[in-house]
Amino acid sequence: MPKNVFTVCFCGTGCSRDEGEETRYWDYKNTVIGWLAKSDKRLISDKRIYDAETGYIPVRIHKEISGDLQDSKLSATVRGVGENDWAHQMNTCTPLDSSLPGAPGELRSYAKRYSEGNQRSMLGMATGWADAALALHGASLAAASGAEQYNFIGHSRGAGEAIMAAWFIHAYGGKACANIPINIFAIDPVPGTGMWYSTQTQLAPNVVNYVGVYAWDHLDTGFSAVIPRPNARMTQHAPHVLIENRPLGTTWATLADNRQLEDPLGRSELPQPVGYKLYACRGRHGTVAGNTTSDGLYVASKVNADVGAVPKLVYKMARGYLTSWDTTFLTRSRVREGVKSLRRRIHTAHTHFDAMANGEARTSRAVLRPNVRRVSSIHGRTSTERYYFEDVVGTPPINLAFPCTIEQVSGGWVNWTFL
Repeated sequence: MPKNVFTVCFCGTGCSRDEGEETRYWDYKNTVIGWLAKSDKRLISDKRIYDAETGYIPVRIHKEISGDLQDSKLSATVRGVGENDWAHQMNTCTPLDSSLPGAPGELRSYAKRYSEGNQRSMLGMATGWADAALALHGASLAAASGAEQYNFIGHSRGAGEAIMAAWFIHAYGGKACANIPINIFAIDPVPGTGMWYSTQTQLAPNVVNYVGVYAWDHLDTGFSAVIPRPNARMTQHAPHVLIENRPLGTTWATLADNRQLEDPLGRSELPQPVGYKLYACRGRHGTVAGNTTSDGLYVASKVNADVGAVPKLVYKMARGYLTSWDTTFLTRSRVREGVKSLRRRIHTAHTHFDAMANGEARTSRAVLRPNVRRVSSIHGRTSTERYYFEDVVGTPPINLAFPCTIEQVSGGWVNWTFL
Protein backbone atom coordinates (compact mmCIF):
# COMPACT_ATOMS: atom_id res chain seq x y z
CA MET A 1 0.00 0.00 0.00
CA PRO A 2 1.48 3.42 -0.96
CA LYS A 3 2.77 5.49 1.93
CA ASN A 4 1.60 8.96 2.89
CA VAL A 5 4.56 10.91 1.47
CA PHE A 6 5.45 14.60 1.54
CA THR A 7 8.00 15.86 -1.00
CA VAL A 8 10.11 19.00 -0.53
CA CYS A 9 11.80 20.53 -3.59
CA PHE A 10 14.76 22.79 -2.73
CA CYS A 11 15.84 25.36 -5.35
CA GLY A 12 19.42 26.37 -6.05
CA THR A 13 21.14 29.71 -5.50
CA GLY A 14 19.33 32.67 -7.07
CA CYS A 15 16.41 30.49 -8.19
CA SER A 16 12.86 31.52 -7.37
CA ARG A 17 9.94 29.19 -6.76
CA ASP A 18 8.81 29.72 -10.35
CA GLU A 19 12.28 29.28 -11.87
CA GLY A 20 11.98 27.96 -15.41
CA GLU A 21 8.23 28.56 -15.48
CA GLU A 22 8.28 32.36 -15.84
CA THR A 23 10.57 34.87 -17.53
CA ARG A 24 11.46 37.74 -15.21
CA TYR A 25 12.93 41.21 -15.82
CA TRP A 26 14.56 43.84 -13.61
CA ASP A 27 12.92 47.20 -14.23
CA TYR A 28 15.50 49.93 -13.71
CA LYS A 29 12.75 52.47 -12.98
CA ASN A 30 11.81 50.50 -9.85
CA THR A 31 15.20 50.97 -8.23
CA VAL A 32 15.88 53.41 -5.42
CA ILE A 33 17.61 55.68 -7.95
CA GLY A 34 14.92 55.19 -10.56
CA TRP A 35 14.99 58.83 -11.59
CA LEU A 36 18.55 58.26 -12.84
CA ALA A 37 17.87 54.81 -14.22
CA LYS A 38 17.86 53.54 -17.77
CA SER A 39 14.55 53.25 -19.56
CA ASP A 40 14.99 49.59 -20.47
CA LYS A 41 14.75 46.36 -18.49
CA ARG A 42 17.36 43.72 -17.69
CA LEU A 43 16.55 40.04 -18.14
CA ILE A 44 16.85 38.23 -14.80
CA SER A 45 15.50 34.75 -15.47
CA ASP A 46 14.67 33.44 -18.96
CA LYS A 47 12.59 30.28 -19.06
CA ARG A 48 13.74 29.69 -22.65
CA ILE A 49 17.14 28.45 -21.44
CA TYR A 50 15.44 25.44 -19.84
CA ASP A 51 14.34 22.34 -21.68
CA ALA A 52 10.61 22.64 -22.32
CA GLU A 53 9.98 19.07 -21.18
CA THR A 54 11.91 19.33 -17.90
CA GLY A 55 11.87 23.00 -16.94
CA TYR A 56 14.05 23.75 -13.92
CA ILE A 57 13.86 20.27 -12.48
CA PRO A 58 13.09 20.91 -8.75
CA VAL A 59 10.31 23.38 -9.61
CA ARG A 60 8.88 21.25 -12.41
CA ILE A 61 8.89 18.15 -10.19
CA HIS A 62 6.88 20.05 -7.55
CA LYS A 63 4.45 21.30 -10.18
CA GLU A 64 3.90 17.78 -11.49
CA ILE A 65 3.21 16.50 -7.96
CA SER A 66 0.95 19.33 -6.80
CA GLY A 67 -0.49 20.59 -10.09
CA ASP A 68 0.44 24.18 -9.22
CA LEU A 69 3.43 26.29 -8.19
CA GLN A 70 1.95 26.92 -4.74
CA ASP A 71 2.59 24.53 -1.86
CA SER A 72 0.10 21.74 -1.32
CA LYS A 73 -0.51 18.84 1.05
CA LEU A 74 1.65 16.70 -1.27
CA SER A 75 4.72 18.85 -1.87
CA ALA A 76 6.35 22.24 -1.39
CA THR A 77 9.15 24.29 -2.90
CA VAL A 78 11.86 26.22 -1.06
CA ARG A 79 13.36 29.30 -2.74
CA GLY A 80 17.08 29.55 -3.40
CA VAL A 81 19.49 31.63 -1.32
CA GLY A 82 19.73 35.27 -2.34
CA GLU A 83 16.36 35.33 -4.15
CA ASN A 84 12.75 36.16 -3.41
CA ASP A 85 10.03 33.54 -3.60
CA TRP A 86 8.72 34.63 -6.98
CA ALA A 87 11.67 36.69 -8.27
CA HIS A 88 9.83 39.97 -7.78
CA GLN A 89 12.34 42.74 -7.87
CA MET A 90 11.71 44.45 -4.54
CA ASN A 91 8.92 42.25 -3.19
CA THR A 92 8.85 40.72 0.27
CA CYS A 93 9.21 36.99 0.75
CA THR A 94 6.70 34.80 2.51
CA PRO A 95 8.04 34.26 6.07
CA LEU A 96 9.96 31.03 6.50
CA ASP A 97 8.55 28.31 8.73
CA SER A 98 10.63 27.57 11.82
CA SER A 99 8.01 25.52 13.67
CA LEU A 100 10.10 22.34 13.94
CA PRO A 101 9.28 21.48 17.56
CA GLY A 102 12.74 21.15 19.05
CA ALA A 103 14.62 23.74 16.99
CA PRO A 104 16.84 25.71 19.39
CA GLY A 105 16.47 29.45 19.82
CA GLU A 106 19.92 29.97 18.36
CA LEU A 107 18.83 28.41 15.06
CA ARG A 108 15.50 30.23 15.01
CA SER A 109 17.30 33.53 15.60
CA TYR A 110 19.77 32.79 12.83
CA ALA A 111 16.93 31.91 10.46
CA LYS A 112 14.90 35.02 11.29
CA ARG A 113 17.23 37.38 9.42
CA TYR A 114 16.59 35.43 6.19
CA SER A 115 12.92 34.80 6.84
CA GLU A 116 11.11 37.67 5.18
CA GLY A 117 11.40 41.01 3.45
CA ASN A 118 13.35 41.56 0.24
CA GLN A 119 15.85 38.68 0.18
CA ARG A 120 17.19 39.33 -3.31
CA SER A 121 20.92 39.89 -2.79
CA MET A 122 24.03 39.25 -4.88
CA LEU A 123 26.04 39.05 -1.67
CA GLY A 124 23.53 36.53 -0.32
CA MET A 125 23.96 34.45 -3.45
CA ALA A 126 27.73 34.52 -3.05
CA THR A 127 27.88 33.62 0.64
CA GLY A 128 24.95 31.21 0.81
CA TRP A 129 24.54 31.83 4.52
CA ALA A 130 20.76 31.58 4.24
CA ASP A 131 20.97 27.84 3.57
CA ALA A 132 20.44 26.85 7.23
CA ALA A 133 17.30 29.03 7.40
CA LEU A 134 15.94 27.46 4.23
CA ALA A 135 16.83 23.97 5.46
CA LEU A 136 14.92 24.64 8.69
CA HIS A 137 11.97 25.86 6.61
CA GLY A 138 11.93 22.67 4.53
CA ALA A 139 12.29 20.52 7.64
CA SER A 140 9.43 22.38 9.36
CA LEU A 141 7.14 21.98 6.35
CA ALA A 142 7.87 18.26 6.25
CA ALA A 143 7.27 17.79 9.97
CA ALA A 144 4.00 19.74 9.82
CA SER A 145 2.71 17.67 6.90
CA GLY A 146 1.82 14.67 9.05
CA ALA A 147 3.34 12.36 6.44
CA GLU A 148 4.92 9.03 7.30
CA GLN A 149 7.80 9.53 4.85
CA TYR A 150 9.64 12.55 3.45
CA ASN A 151 11.22 12.73 -0.01
CA PHE A 152 13.63 15.59 -0.71
CA ILE A 153 14.94 16.75 -4.10
CA GLY A 154 17.30 19.69 -4.46
CA HIS A 155 19.79 21.38 -6.76
CA SER A 156 23.00 23.19 -5.86
CA ARG A 157 22.80 24.72 -2.39
CA GLY A 158 19.23 23.43 -2.33
CA ALA A 159 20.58 19.88 -2.41
CA GLY A 160 22.90 20.77 0.48
CA GLU A 161 19.87 22.11 2.34
CA ALA A 162 18.09 18.78 1.82
CA ILE A 163 20.99 16.99 3.51
CA MET A 164 20.97 19.54 6.35
CA ALA A 165 17.18 19.41 6.72
CA ALA A 166 17.34 15.68 7.43
CA TRP A 167 19.69 16.41 10.34
CA PHE A 168 17.37 19.09 11.70
CA ILE A 169 14.46 16.65 11.63
CA HIS A 170 16.55 13.93 13.30
CA ALA A 171 17.87 16.26 16.01
CA TYR A 172 14.86 18.52 16.61
CA GLY A 173 11.83 16.67 15.27
CA GLY A 174 10.92 15.04 18.56
CA LYS A 175 9.36 11.61 18.95
CA ALA A 176 6.72 12.34 16.33
CA CYS A 177 9.04 12.64 13.35
CA ALA A 178 12.73 12.39 14.33
CA ASN A 179 12.99 8.91 12.85
CA ILE A 180 10.61 9.21 9.91
CA PRO A 181 12.43 7.82 6.83
CA ILE A 182 13.83 10.35 4.36
CA ASN A 183 14.96 9.81 0.76
CA ILE A 184 17.14 12.40 -1.00
CA PHE A 185 17.70 13.02 -4.72
CA ALA A 186 20.55 15.55 -4.90
CA ILE A 187 21.45 17.33 -8.14
CA ASP A 188 25.04 18.62 -7.96
CA PRO A 189 24.99 19.71 -4.29
CA VAL A 190 27.31 22.70 -3.81
CA PRO A 191 27.69 24.40 -0.40
CA GLY A 192 29.77 27.21 -1.89
CA THR A 193 31.96 29.51 0.20
CA GLY A 194 32.10 29.61 3.96
CA MET A 195 31.98 26.71 6.40
CA TRP A 196 31.10 23.29 5.02
CA TYR A 197 28.99 22.24 7.95
CA SER A 198 29.24 18.66 9.17
CA THR A 199 25.52 18.37 8.52
CA GLN A 200 26.30 18.49 4.79
CA THR A 201 29.22 16.03 4.77
CA GLN A 202 27.46 13.21 6.65
CA LEU A 203 24.00 11.73 6.06
CA ALA A 204 21.73 11.67 9.10
CA PRO A 205 20.57 8.29 10.50
CA ASN A 206 17.02 8.88 9.21
CA VAL A 207 18.12 8.97 5.55
CA VAL A 208 17.18 5.66 3.89
CA ASN A 209 18.25 6.45 0.33
CA TYR A 210 20.66 8.98 -1.14
CA VAL A 211 21.07 9.49 -4.89
CA GLY A 212 23.57 12.11 -6.03
CA VAL A 213 24.08 13.32 -9.62
CA TYR A 214 27.29 15.30 -10.15
CA ALA A 215 28.29 17.50 -13.11
CA TRP A 216 31.59 16.59 -14.78
CA ASP A 217 32.23 19.80 -16.70
CA HIS A 218 31.88 22.60 -14.16
CA LEU A 219 35.29 24.02 -13.22
CA ASP A 220 34.27 27.44 -11.85
CA THR A 221 35.95 28.44 -8.60
CA GLY A 222 33.60 28.11 -5.63
CA PHE A 223 31.58 25.27 -7.16
CA SER A 224 33.21 22.33 -5.41
CA ALA A 225 30.54 19.67 -4.96
CA VAL A 226 29.86 18.00 -1.62
CA ILE A 227 29.47 14.22 -1.44
CA PRO A 228 28.03 13.24 1.95
CA ARG A 229 29.17 10.13 3.78
CA PRO A 230 26.75 7.19 3.98
CA ASN A 231 25.18 6.51 7.37
CA ALA A 232 25.38 3.31 9.41
CA ARG A 233 22.09 2.02 7.95
CA MET A 234 23.79 2.16 4.55
CA THR A 235 27.22 0.77 5.47
CA GLN A 236 25.78 -1.99 7.69
CA HIS A 237 29.05 -1.84 9.63
CA ALA A 238 28.74 -2.40 13.38
CA PRO A 239 31.48 0.08 14.45
CA HIS A 240 29.63 2.78 12.51
CA VAL A 241 26.56 2.23 14.68
CA LEU A 242 28.64 3.11 17.74
CA ILE A 243 29.90 6.31 16.10
CA GLU A 244 26.40 7.23 14.98
CA ASN A 245 25.19 6.89 18.57
CA ARG A 246 27.65 9.45 19.89
CA PRO A 247 26.10 12.64 21.33
CA LEU A 248 25.03 15.27 18.84
CA GLY A 249 26.96 18.50 18.62
CA THR A 250 25.89 21.23 21.02
CA THR A 251 24.95 23.70 18.25
CA TRP A 252 23.00 23.38 15.00
CA ALA A 253 26.19 23.95 13.02
CA THR A 254 28.09 21.14 14.80
CA LEU A 255 25.34 18.49 15.06
CA ALA A 256 27.33 15.86 13.12
CA ASP A 257 30.91 16.86 13.99
CA ASN A 258 31.47 13.71 16.06
CA ARG A 259 29.48 11.40 13.79
CA GLN A 260 31.47 11.48 10.54
CA LEU A 261 31.63 7.90 9.20
CA GLU A 262 33.61 6.28 6.36
CA ASP A 263 34.74 8.63 3.60
CA PRO A 264 33.13 7.51 0.31
CA LEU A 265 35.94 9.18 -1.64
CA GLY A 266 38.79 7.52 0.25
CA ARG A 267 40.03 3.95 0.10
CA SER A 268 38.20 1.24 2.08
CA GLU A 269 37.72 -2.51 2.11
CA LEU A 270 34.11 -2.19 3.26
CA PRO A 271 31.33 -3.59 1.05
CA GLN A 272 29.39 -1.13 -1.09
CA PRO A 273 26.80 0.83 0.92
CA VAL A 274 23.11 0.04 0.52
CA GLY A 275 20.68 2.74 -0.62
CA TYR A 276 23.54 5.03 -1.67
CA LYS A 277 24.10 5.79 -5.37
CA LEU A 278 26.51 8.25 -6.98
CA TYR A 279 26.32 9.28 -10.65
CA ALA A 280 28.71 11.31 -12.81
CA CYS A 281 27.11 13.18 -15.69
CA ARG A 282 28.37 15.38 -18.52
CA GLY A 283 27.47 19.07 -18.38
CA ARG A 284 27.82 22.09 -16.15
CA HIS A 285 26.21 22.84 -12.81
CA GLY A 286 23.05 24.24 -14.43
CA THR A 287 22.92 21.68 -17.24
CA VAL A 288 22.07 18.80 -14.91
CA ALA A 289 19.14 20.84 -13.50
CA GLY A 290 17.51 21.84 -16.78
CA ASN A 291 19.71 24.41 -18.57
CA THR A 292 20.14 23.54 -22.27
CA THR A 293 22.53 26.22 -23.53
CA SER A 294 25.69 25.06 -25.27
CA ASP A 295 27.93 26.78 -22.70
CA GLY A 296 25.79 26.09 -19.63
CA LEU A 297 25.19 29.82 -19.14
CA TYR A 298 22.06 31.92 -19.48
CA VAL A 299 21.68 33.25 -23.05
CA ALA A 300 18.68 31.63 -24.76
CA SER A 301 20.15 32.03 -28.25
CA LYS A 302 22.65 29.31 -27.31
CA VAL A 303 20.03 26.65 -26.53
CA ASN A 304 21.09 23.35 -28.07
CA ALA A 305 18.93 20.23 -28.46
CA ASP A 306 21.86 17.86 -27.92
CA VAL A 307 22.69 19.51 -24.59
CA GLY A 308 19.04 19.02 -23.66
CA ALA A 309 19.63 15.27 -23.50
CA VAL A 310 21.32 15.75 -20.11
CA PRO A 311 18.43 17.43 -18.24
CA LYS A 312 16.00 15.04 -19.91
CA LEU A 313 17.97 12.12 -18.49
CA VAL A 314 18.25 13.63 -15.00
CA TYR A 315 14.54 14.51 -15.01
CA LYS A 316 13.64 10.91 -15.89
CA MET A 317 15.92 9.68 -13.13
CA ALA A 318 14.39 12.05 -10.59
CA ARG A 319 10.85 10.99 -11.43
CA GLY A 320 11.87 7.34 -11.45
CA TYR A 321 13.52 7.44 -8.04
CA LEU A 322 10.77 9.54 -6.47
CA THR A 323 8.12 7.18 -7.84
CA SER A 324 9.99 4.22 -6.36
CA TRP A 325 9.93 6.13 -3.06
CA ASP A 326 6.12 6.46 -3.30
CA THR A 327 5.82 10.07 -4.49
CA THR A 328 2.71 10.25 -6.67
CA PHE A 329 2.68 12.45 -9.78
CA LEU A 330 -0.45 14.01 -11.26
CA THR A 331 0.97 13.89 -14.78
CA ARG A 332 2.95 11.44 -16.88
CA SER A 333 6.61 12.10 -17.56
CA ARG A 334 6.89 14.68 -20.32
CA VAL A 335 10.14 13.13 -21.57
CA ARG A 336 9.17 10.21 -23.77
CA GLU A 337 12.64 9.53 -25.19
CA GLY A 338 14.30 6.44 -23.71
CA VAL A 339 17.34 6.40 -21.45
CA LYS A 340 19.54 4.55 -23.96
CA SER A 341 18.75 7.08 -26.66
CA LEU A 342 19.46 10.01 -24.35
CA ARG A 343 22.81 8.57 -23.24
CA ARG A 344 23.76 7.90 -26.84
CA ARG A 345 23.00 11.49 -27.76
CA ILE A 346 25.06 12.80 -24.85
CA HIS A 347 28.14 10.84 -25.82
CA THR A 348 27.94 11.35 -29.57
CA ALA A 349 27.54 15.12 -29.17
CA HIS A 350 30.22 15.41 -26.50
CA THR A 351 32.00 18.37 -28.11
CA HIS A 352 29.46 20.72 -26.51
CA PHE A 353 30.30 19.38 -23.05
CA ASP A 354 34.03 19.39 -23.75
CA ALA A 355 33.80 23.08 -24.65
CA MET A 356 32.04 23.85 -21.36
CA ALA A 357 35.27 23.05 -19.52
CA ASN A 358 38.13 24.27 -21.71
CA GLY A 359 38.02 21.60 -24.38
CA GLU A 360 38.59 17.88 -24.75
CA ALA A 361 42.34 17.96 -24.01
CA ARG A 362 42.36 18.47 -20.26
CA THR A 363 45.78 17.12 -19.40
CA SER A 364 47.64 19.75 -17.42
CA ARG A 365 50.79 19.80 -15.32
CA ALA A 366 49.79 23.21 -13.98
CA VAL A 367 49.65 23.68 -10.21
CA LEU A 368 46.33 22.54 -8.66
CA ARG A 369 45.22 20.84 -11.91
CA PRO A 370 42.80 23.57 -13.05
CA ASN A 371 41.17 21.32 -15.68
CA VAL A 372 39.67 18.99 -13.06
CA ARG A 373 36.70 19.70 -10.80
CA ARG A 374 37.14 19.62 -7.02
CA VAL A 375 34.79 17.69 -4.70
CA SER A 376 34.72 17.07 -0.96
CA SER A 377 33.33 14.83 1.74
CA ILE A 378 35.33 16.54 4.48
CA HIS A 379 34.15 18.93 7.18
CA GLY A 380 36.15 22.13 6.69
CA ARG A 381 36.81 25.10 4.47
CA THR A 382 40.47 24.95 3.41
CA SER A 383 41.54 24.16 -0.15
CA THR A 384 43.40 21.06 1.05
CA GLU A 385 40.15 19.44 2.16
CA ARG A 386 39.05 18.58 -1.35
CA TYR A 387 39.58 15.78 -3.85
CA TYR A 388 39.95 15.89 -7.59
CA PHE A 389 36.70 14.60 -9.06
CA GLU A 390 38.30 12.34 -11.65
CA ASP A 391 40.47 10.70 -8.96
CA VAL A 392 37.56 9.51 -6.80
CA VAL A 393 35.22 8.14 -9.48
CA GLY A 394 37.57 5.59 -11.00
CA THR A 395 38.31 5.22 -14.70
CA PRO A 396 35.28 6.04 -16.90
CA PRO A 397 34.20 3.35 -19.41
CA ILE A 398 36.14 3.69 -22.63
CA ASN A 399 32.95 3.91 -24.71
CA LEU A 400 31.73 7.02 -22.84
CA ALA A 401 33.11 10.49 -23.49
CA PHE A 402 34.41 11.56 -20.07
CA PRO A 403 37.70 13.42 -20.67
CA CYS A 404 40.34 12.90 -17.98
CA THR A 405 43.88 14.09 -17.38
CA ILE A 406 46.87 11.75 -17.39
CA GLU A 407 47.12 12.29 -13.62
CA GLN A 408 43.79 10.52 -13.04
CA VAL A 409 43.95 7.68 -10.49
CA SER A 410 41.91 4.60 -9.73
CA GLY A 411 39.06 5.84 -7.52
CA GLY A 412 37.70 5.71 -3.98
CA TRP A 413 35.67 3.27 -1.92
CA VAL A 414 32.19 3.83 -3.40
CA ASN A 415 31.56 2.80 -7.00
CA TRP A 416 30.24 5.45 -9.37
CA THR A 417 27.87 5.09 -12.33
CA PHE A 418 28.71 7.12 -15.44
CA LEU A 419 25.61 8.42 -17.20
